[in-house]
This record gives sequence, structure tokens and C-alpha cells, in this order.
Amino acid sequence: MPLPTLRHQIVFAALAVVASGLAISSSALAQDVPRPPEDRASAEPVADPPARVGRLTALQGAVSFEPASDTEWGAAEPNRPVTTGDRIWSDTAGRAEIEMGTAAVRVWHETEIDVTRLDDNSLQLRIPQGEVTVRLSTFTDGETAEIDAPNAAVTLGATGEYRVEVSPDGATTTVTVRSGSAEVTSAGSSFALVAHQLATIQGDSAPTYNVAEEGSPDDFDQWVSARDEVADRAPRRYVPSDMPGVEDLDDNGSWDNDADYGPVWYPTVVEAGWAPYHTGHWAWIGPWGWTWVDDASWGWAPFHYGRWAYVHDRWGWCPGRVIAPAVYAPGLVVFAGGAGWGASAAFGPGGGVGWFALGPEEVYRPAYRVSPAYVRRVNITNVTNITNITTVTNVTYRNRDVPNAFVAVPRQSFITAAPVARASVRLPEDQIRSATVVGAAPQVVPTHESLIANAGGRGLSRPPVDVARRQVVAVHAPPPRPVPFSAQEHALASSGGRPLAPAQLATLRRTTPVPNGQPSRTTLTRSAAAQPAHGATLKPARAGLPAAHPVFQTGVVSRPMTPPPTSGSRPAMAQPPSAQVTARAPEPVTPRPSAPQAAPSEATATRVPASPATASRPPAARPPVRAASPTLNAAYVAQRTQMEDRHVQQFAKPPAGVTPDALAERQQAEHNDLDARYHQAAAAGKSTLPPPRPAATAPRPAAHAAPAPAPRKK
Repeated sequence: MPLPTLRHQIVFAALAVVASGLAISSSALAQDVPRPPEDRASAEPVADPPARVGRLTALQGAVSFEPASDTEWGAAEPNRPVTTGDRIWSDTAGRAEIEMGTAAVRVWHETEIDVTRLDDNSLQLRIPQGEVTVRLSTFTDGETAEIDAPNAAVTLGATGEYRVEVSPDGATTTVTVRSGSAEVTSAGSSFALVAHQLATIQGDSAPTYNVAEEGSPDDFDQWVSARDEVADRAPRRYVPSDMPGVEDLDDNGSWDNDADYGPVWYPTVVEAGWAPYHTGHWAWIGPWGWTWVDDASWGWAPFHYGRWAYVHDRWGWCPGRVIAPAVYAPGLVVFAGGAGWGASAAFGPGGGVGWFALGPEEVYRPAYRVSPAYVRRVNITNVTNITNITTVTNVTYRNRDVPNAFVAVPRQSFITAAPVARASVRLPEDQIRSATVVGAAPQVVPTHESLIANAGGRGLSRPPVDVARRQVVAVHAPPPRPVPFSAQEHALASSGGRPLAPAQLATLRRTTPVPNGQPSRTTLTRSAAAQPAHGATLKPARAGLPAAHPVFQTGVVSRPMTPPPTSGSRPAMAQPPSAQVTARAPEPVTPRPSAPQAAPSEATATRVPASPATASRPPAARPPVRAASPTLNAAYVAQRTQMEDRHVQQFAKPPAGVTPDALAERQQAEHNDLDARYHQAAAAGKSTLPPPRPAATAPRPAAHAAPAPAPRKK
């Protein structure tokens, strides 16, 4: 089976879906749900967070992680979300996998990988040292995928598998195209690679390149192939094709159909008294805020997509209708309690924080700043009536009174990312009923301890200082540098822990120096398309190789040619961020036996049956979802391509008096504006894009640039 699609395309169904209201249960207590300020009309454009987020998995050996807004390394943990600005270091004998929608990134020994940019249409990685492979399962017009090394930038041009190796001294980059096509750019020139070719780029000031056939598989390739097999065997009949984490489900549970909920997945082995969002911890991850990190090996898809229902005396995960691409959510729960709730001997003087899982047809209302269109996209697969979801507040939650569904911990345990199963407090029914629903996030201010789980006394490995500070070359400019968490703390305290708006972050970015003398991440990248000052360009290392060509030809960035598909293959359909999809009834579910696995002790776990005791009929078909018009799609792709080409040229030759940070902010604002205009037009059923908005962020002249940071102390 193919992996999920790389594009997290956005479907706007508000114009077409009008059906039944939210399902309720008479056993639960209805309460008014607080509405975030973003649900109200606002003249300020909203930059929605990406629908695509990475996920750490297959961790082996010593692997460390540094969040985007932090300067301290912590222990990497499975199911940790990965997004723009995050860094991973795999030490000797370490290895890791990062699943990013339809892109799978595998990391080998002694490798640093920095996620320069990750959103619905862009994947950009920085590799100052080590070995990585990137597998793209889909690739469409308007997308960019790029791997940046110290002396070469690799632009991926088609679906396929690619390997990039950077020598310990950073002087040699080796690029292998197992399948697909790529373009390698260095010192103002580039050359193309096709399947089964290997290129070696040596040197920096006067680089040379050689091209040969790919070599024989080594230990890294064999591990990558094993991971590919795991991903390819996962059936995707009941979930969107781009939903990550699905490959873990069949080995840890079974599927069945329910007359009310459709396809439902039931975990095979759970602890006695288990409930969703009970074994894991909460972490603070921008721009979403409080985010759930589950301990289970299968704990990704069921906690960031879909809903949970208590069916036949057991918990089952309901992925929803397969009518739209998956949109990531940090944690699909309802928080309850409020400031000072539960202050007692059980919780301590700071009180407690409680939550329970959202059920089918119950609306998730983000606490972070989003547009109304985003609220519909994140709910459309699980809520039938999405027309008025931003105005409905009086809601009855079906899971609130389910045994053990309500989970509560002391506030301090919540803030410090303590394991919930260890810190949870069992409450009497009257105290649960008295807890006031507070929405999608509690009024809890994060601290530095909230960013990443404590290593538990384990020693942490870090990349060598010269590797971490090594500059790479890139075709596309990096986005603005993340705002340090230390600079956000005061504003977060003022907002009650609510994530800061993009405008607030932009202001803090301009006024906050780079922490601890570290170089700005925008200064760790220079243009691979720029001609070196001394005039030396990329040269072939031997006779018989095709000459590299200048990057800019007639004012347009040259792009790699995608080779024709081989026999039996089918090229991916080019689509912009909104794919045209129609609803279909899920196929009848045939329960399959789960793979053998070691069962926990009887004292801590209970084996549940492979399928519910009561048979059910297939769910009814749903109405189709209206998507953007082909004319609008074509206009978006054309404008995005032109914008990307212009941004590459600006990065190679920055406008006079504009700092790297200012250029990054301006280009990011253009990215956000184009996507927001597309979303606006699609939601309104228009066939043309609205005109660009005034620039959201004015570039700073060089005279106002912050002074260069002092060298970092070892």
C-alpha cells in the first residue's frame, strides 16, 4: 500500500455540508463552552498553523532533541511532534525516524538534522553532518522539498527516495537518488540527477562534482528498507491517505464497524482502568500550546486525529469520514476545572487540571489563533454539521461520565510534563460534575520544564559545537528564527498561558537578541544560488560529465525535470492545497487478527476481545464535499511558483539594506498571505484569488540590525 500523500491539502466544506446537529447524550451535563477570541470576526489576517506535523518514531540508541523555542537539548521521545525550528541529534549507534505526513526522514549515526521549514507545501532540512534519507510518497505542483548541506543544496523533484551524506569535516556531500529526480545546487550552478545516480560534491570555495552509479546497499540502506516495509504494509481503508501513525494500528488492535460511528479501532492490550489521554504527558509546543505526547507505540493517530467513543464497555477510536485530508490537532480533549479548581490535599494548594476525550460529533475548538475556515477543516471528518460550529456553545459531552474517562493531575505535575498515569488523582463523582468546562486548553502558564520531558537522570548527547554552528547552503531562505521561550514567558503569563499571536511573536523577535550568544538560524544558511565573490563556480571533477548550468536562466530558477514514469507506475496528480475529494461510504470492515506481541502482566493490563460482541451494519454514505474550482487551483499553483522563484532570487541577491531576518520575515508574510487568500477564495466558492494584502511585516534596514552575537562559550 502507498504511504499517505505529502500534501496536506485543505478541503472547505462549509459551502456544501448541511446535515444533522451535534449528537448529545442525556447522561452528561451540558455547559457553555468558552469561545476563543479568534472565533470572532477580525480584520487582522490569520496565519493558520500547518496541518502537517512531524512525529518522532523508531528511536534507537542515544537520540537528543532541542525544541524550536529552546536552547537546551533533552531526550528524544517517541510520538514527540516535530515542527519548524526543531533539531535532532543522533549520537554514535543512534538512529531515528521522523514521519512527516507522506514524507519519511530516516536519520543515521552521528547526524544532526534541523527542520528548517515544515508546512503543508514545504519541507526543508539542514544537515551539517551525518547521513539521512528522505522518502517522498507524493509530490505535486507548488510543493518544495530541499535538503541543505555545507557545500550543496539538494532540491527534490519527484516522488522517490533520496540519501544525503555529509562528511564529519563538512567538505564532502554525497547525494544518492534511489528513485525520483533531484537538482544539486552549489556556488551559483546546478546539475540534475535521476534514479540510480550518485553525486559527490567536494570543497566549498571552488567545489567540484562527480556523478556515478549508485553503490551497493549498506547497513543504513537495509534499516531504511525495513522501515519502508513497515510503512507499506499498513492498510488505509478507513483513514485519510495522508494520516501518519496508521502503520502502528493493525499490530496493536483490530477494526470493526459500528452502526453509529462507522469504522472503529479497538486497542488489543490496555492497562486496567485505562482511558484515552491517560498514559503520556502534556508538553508546551508552539504554535499550538499544550500538546499531548502519548506513551503507547501506537499513540499518534488516535490522539491527534479522530475521536474516542465508549462502545460495548470498551474504548474505541473513531477516525471519522474519509472525505478530507487529515489536519493535525495537539490534543482532542475538553479541559475542565478552571483556576483554583480542586485545591485540596489530593492536588495541593495549586489545584488541579482535568480533561476527557472528545467524542464523535463533538467540536474541537483550538485555543491557538486560527481562522474560522481552519476550525471547519480540523473538524470536518468528525463533525457532520460544520456550518455553525463557531457559534454553538451549549454542548453536552458524552464521554464526561464514562468510568475513568475524566483524568486529573495536580497543576504542578501538568506544568512539569510529569507522566499522567503516575500523577493522576481519582476524584469523587460530585467533584467531576462540579468542574467547569474551560475549553481546548487550561489556564495554565507554561515554564521551561513544560517544553520537553525530563531525561530522568540519563546523560544527554549533543552535537559537537563546530557541527551545530556549521553554515549550510540553501536554495530557499529559511523562515524567521524562532522566538526564545524565555522571551515569551512574560507575555504568556499575561495571557494565562494562551499561545501568542503571530504579531506578538514578530514583535518579540525584533526586540529579543539571540540567546546565549548563539548565531541566528538565519545566519547559519547562505544562498547556494549566489555566485561566489571570487568568481569560482561548480566544476565537473572529470571529463565526460555534463557541465553544470547557471541557476538563474532568463530570470527563472531552473527546476529539475521529472523523468517519465516507469512501466506499471502512476504519477501523482498535481494539486494545490485544496484537493477535490468526494465522500464515500467506508468499506465493510473485516476484523483481522493482531500480530503476536508480549502481553503485560495481569496486574497491570487487561486483554480485551478482538472485536465487539455485537455485530453492526455498515455506516451510511455521507454527502460529497465541495472543493475549490480547478481555475482557482491553477491560479494558486501559478502564483506560488512565481513567488518561490522570486524568493530564491531575493535570497541569492538580497535587496539593499535588508537584514537576513527581515528578508525571512517578509518572505514568510508573503507565504502566509498567499495561503490565506486561497483559503478565503475557496471558502467563498470563488474561482479567482483576491489581490494581495499589504505587507504584514516591513523589512528592517541593515542599519537597525542587532549587533552580531558574541562567540558561544564551549
